[in-house]
Amino acid sequence: MKEKTRIVIADDHALVRDGIRARLELEEALEIVSEAGDGLQAIEKARDFRPDILILDISMPYCNGLEAAEQIRIIAPECRILFLSMHDNSEYVRAAIKTGAAGFLLKDVGASEMVEAIHIIARGGSYFDKNILIDASEMPEQKSANPYNLTERETEVLRGIAQGKANKEIASDLGIGVRTVESHRQRMREKLGGGNAAQLTHIAMELGLVAKTVSGALVP
Repeated sequence: MKEKTRIVIADDHALVRDGIRARLELEEALEIVSEAGDGLQAIEKARDFRPDILILDISMPYCNGLEAAEQIRIIAPECRILFLSMHDNSEYVRAAIKTGAAGFLLKDVGASEMVEAIHIIARGGSYFDKNILIDASEMPEQKSANPYNLTERETEVLRGIAQGKANKEIASDLGIGVRTVESHRQRMREKLGGGNAAQLTHIAMELGLVAKTVSGALVP
């Protein structure tokens, strides 16, 4: 089965953590691996659990989110940080960008937008709340994580193709029927403009779905 996006939630309010957890646990592709109630715990959880994404509040005791993010960038550089804050102050946003954050959402964000942001960040993109008052030139360059407009399932099928798997094996991995895989594959090829397995694999590499190869050797 496809690996889930592993998430740590860091907020000093248990009720907020409970609400985020309850919503994200409805998503099959997401897994909450731990929670943190302050900045120091957030650093510890990032080190111990190595999550894909850490949802991080800014105002927390002992060590605020910005300070924690700086430490997390050192001890768990693979962890992508999504700030979730009640503060829309431009200075906070600039400071968050400086830490290398992949996203910044305000706490009045809708649940569906939060889920969308997480999926985009998990695919290597970035996401900043549309209500943040900051000059666009100050935002980090936002590369499209899905320029071909593939659905999540089509992306999973493309990953399987790039890994050299047959339709039957992809179907088994994803828990769906072979004909469903064939249907996703056809729609995906239409979006990508066709292409043989080698070309599809190249596109998968461009999207970061599989490792690139050089002379047969895998490279990051």
